[in-house]
Amino acid sequence: MVTTVEDRAGGRQVCVGQLALLDAMADPHVQIVPPSEEEYAAHDAAWMADSAAVLAMFAGEDADSAVQVLSLIRDLLHGTLTAGSEGACIDQIRLLEDIKSAAAGAQVLATEEFRSTRNLNEQARGVKPEQRARGIGSEIGLAKRVSPQQGSAAIRTAYTLTTDMPNALAALSDGRLSEYTAGLVVKETSHLAAEARSAIDTHMAPRYGKTGSRRLAGEVRALAQQADPVAYIKAHAASKKARAVSIRPAPSGMAYLTALLPLGQAFACKKALHDAATAMAFSKETVDRSPTQLEADLLVERLTGQSHAEAVNIEVQLVMSDETLLATTASSVGPRIDNTGRHAEDIFTSAWMPGFGPIPAAIARDMLDPVHDHETPARVFLRRVLTDPVTGEITKIDTRKREFTGTLRRALILRDEQCRNPWCNAPIAHLDHAHPFARNGRTNASNGTGLCARCNYTKENPGWHHTPTGPSTREVTTPTSHTYRSIPPPILPSLNRRI
Repeated sequence: MVTTVEDRAGGRQVCVGQLALLDAMADPHVQIVPPSEEEYAAHDAAWMADSAAVLAMFAGEDADSAVQVLSLIRDLLHGTLTAGSEGACIDQIRLLEDIKSAAAGAQVLATEEFRSTRNLNEQARGVKPEQRARGIGSEIGLAKRVSPQQGSAAIRTAYTLTTDMPNALAALSDGRLSEYTAGLVVKETSHLAAEARSAIDTHMAPRYGKTGSRRLAGEVRALAQQADPVAYIKAHAASKKARAVSIRPAPSGMAYLTALLPLGQAFACKKALHDAATAMAFSKETVDRSPTQLEADLLVERLTGQSHAEAVNIEVQLVMSDETLLATTASSVGPRIDNTGRHAEDIFTSAWMPGFGPIPAAIARDMLDPVHDHETPARVFLRRVLTDPVTGEITKIDTRKREFTGTLRRALILRDEQCRNPWCNAPIAHLDHAHPFARNGRTNASNGTGLCARCNYTKENPGWHHTPTGPSTREVTTPTSHTYRSIPPPILPSLNRRI
């Protein structure tokens, strides 16, 4: 801190530090003069510059110092920043976006350095070129708390930006491009040779930060098509191999069924559903359904072969505790919340439907004795899975539907629900031994782990370990000795579980 003081005896002004200021305050001949607004601003600017210089100096010393500096910056931003006015709030939001972009730029550099260093180290150890850098996508994914697929995409983006598109990287680092937009620029040029990508990057440099992400991606796509039409057509032909159908949950018991198709086929499917729904609209049988609802119903009927969309044969695996199954909470004393006489605790003690989530206990019990529309009959197979009322762990799986082997497999899939590698949301493809079977690992629930195919193959690479730390918990260790804790999702919510 620097403060200006005036010496009455000498008639002069001096700048003193904090210790000298204390002496000046004790001297009756010295009058303290408060600094002006300009002096405050100059001091703050100087302090910020000095702080930035110190942080940069420490960050450049070694890797540990850089980590400490980044931790300090994170801690400084943690919590609520005081703005004081609407304008200041907008200024903070803008600056924080710039900080996010700068952090993304720094992350790109760190990602590429990690890839390059791992490759050089394995080369020095004599690892074959085709076996180098295996599993690094999973390591990056764990560090970023995203899936391994996203981790691999981050590696490809980092390599392209640092090697072929320095202008896009600079725009990302100074806040003109967001991480999302920079990723679009890389994706639209992924089929081009390095020279063509660099040429487009140079051409587009003045446009970075001047337009929205959709418009910018369109401009880059047009240049990419002009730069190498043959490569674009080949990339389109290759992308047909990625056609697939996927499903993901939606709110209120709905789901998205998505098909990735060649453009012409996708439009043909949509047009066929639209034309059929339009022909059926406003008839006596469909007067209560909109055209879009008719399209959805027609899709289900044509895919399943059912005469009505609702008449689909299903198997429901319903997870519930003993109190949910037996309605033991319904006899407790408490407020009734509807005209059926059911209690609040009875209504909200949830069961769990794998792939969907929680459903109220009363509805779960109703599913045990469903009443079907006789005009649209459907067969419903119900498999009940009971859980411990205290721990929530699966205690028994009912196999009365049919005789089969693999009860343990079903229980593990219900327990883990999706790949157990942290932040990987892929479906379970393999059930594997956490402690390898070759090393006397037991085949039981405590040692069984549900993984996607990629994560299961990755864990077989040198330096990877999945260690059981409890009946269902795992500790994942990567080749850099970083550890991540894997805990299965709760089978049943415990919000109102009685202790």
